[in-house]
Amino acid sequence: MLAAADKLALGGTFSARWRPDLGVAAADAALSAADADLPKHCSFAVVGAGWSGAYAAWRLAVDTSSVNASSVCVFEANGRVGGRIFSVHGLPSFADLAVDVGGYRFQTRQRLPADLVFFALKLPTQCYDWECAAKCEGTTCYVVKDAFGNNAGYATAIETMLGQVEAAGGPGRQVHLAARLTSIEAAPAAGRAASRLIFAGGRSVTASKVLLNLPSNAIEYLSRDSTLLGSSSAAVRRLLGAVTTIPMVKVYAWYDDAWWSTKLGLMEGAFTAATDGAPLEGRYHDGPQRCVVGRDTAGDPVYSGKKIAYGNCSGALEVYYGIARPYYAKLMPSPLQPLTVATRGTSSLAAAQLIGDVHAALMARHAKALASAGVAPGAVSPPQTVVLANWISAGRYTPGIGRLLGGDLDRALLRKPLPDYDLFLANQDFGYETGWAAGSLAMAEKVLQAELGLPAPRWLDAEWYEKRVVAEP
Repeated sequence: MLAAADKLALGGTFSARWRPDLGVAAADAALSAADADLPKHCSFAVVGAGWSGAYAAWRLAVDTSSVNASSVCVFEANGRVGGRIFSVHGLPSFADLAVDVGGYRFQTRQRLPADLVFFALKLPTQCYDWECAAKCEGTTCYVVKDAFGNNAGYATAIETMLGQVEAAGGPGRQVHLAARLTSIEAAPAAGRAASRLIFAGGRSVTASKVLLNLPSNAIEYLSRDSTLLGSSSAAVRRLLGAVTTIPMVKVYAWYDDAWWSTKLGLMEGAFTAATDGAPLEGRYHDGPQRCVVGRDTAGDPVYSGKKIAYGNCSGALEVYYGIARPYYAKLMPSPLQPLTVATRGTSSLAAAQLIGDVHAALMARHAKALASAGVAPGAVSPPQTVVLANWISAGRYTPGIGRLLGGDLDRALLRKPLPDYDLFLANQDFGYETGWAAGSLAMAEKVLQAELGLPAPRWLDAEWYEKRVVAEP
């Protein structure tokens, strides 16, 4: 069997009560023991701990303190936060480097999340492109690093916001994992516009206000008599299902010798190959590396914190990132679990086949370049680890890239789908920019501005806010 995420520790640099330093990460949407100790009532509840959900909770509880943090609740169906932002730590061979098997970068023009990361959270970053070449779809992209220049993972921003919410909330707990929403009911006893959230196992929570950070698929699985589906207009119900989802797959291979940079000096650019085995559609500049630049007094390696052409580097190469392909799709552990990990030297025939196929495809694609460099393809050792994530169209909680078949007026209708309830919606499936966190974040900020009356963030570019938030219908 290929190892799944339930065998991997997802530790990182920021500790929170919902993410212990030690322990085993549970498989997505498959925790055997759900959190039975849910709060009875929340002033503001978020369902879905992805970008827009974490951001809304943070803006209310921390950035503006407009809602007491102890009464802000975040519920997440999976065993981790982030949704399609999936920063995996603790992989074999990767040491302290995270690998992002989902969303992973942002452009400078996208002031959300750029200003949030740069100025509000003050997280370390580096250019995504080699030497800031501004080749990220015509502009400069950034990725989140740690203080030493190592890849920290895009989920660091989400984890940091939620950690700050919990820190501000005091001795209670604000983030609840394995809370799978099944229905939404009216809760008149808690307030005229309040809702009762029903979770798997019959657990329920009342909330004065609710933000749903849910993809279209998760909404489809709600009970048919949920207020969102049973009490909404025909136009809202049509739009909730008017999402087309693009299935995606992302694959990385970890080599102890990052031969594409150490032997060939390939630091930038894309490559493709159609093979009978593992298809290729990758980028040389994508994937974390560790480059040794010396030794300390104890003889331990000292790392550069950045990639070095023709250096002494090990690292991960992005092998494939694109539309889902049958070769990789068949390796998905379950429809609820996007992550698959294959490690060299295990007894798994499937893992050995995947590693062998990926290596063979890469060597065939680069045979001429390696020969020109005086390197025989047979002299390059296979990768130690291959990690891949399948983001399928039918994913219940973390599907592929969704796109609303509608315009901004439709988004205005969806962001408060029920006029008589303080129930709001913000998710990338319905957002302003397909496939980027920016679309989901802009929709969340529009909810905060138009529906909840929050002022503009002090740290956010004022011109961008007026144009991309206030001016939207």
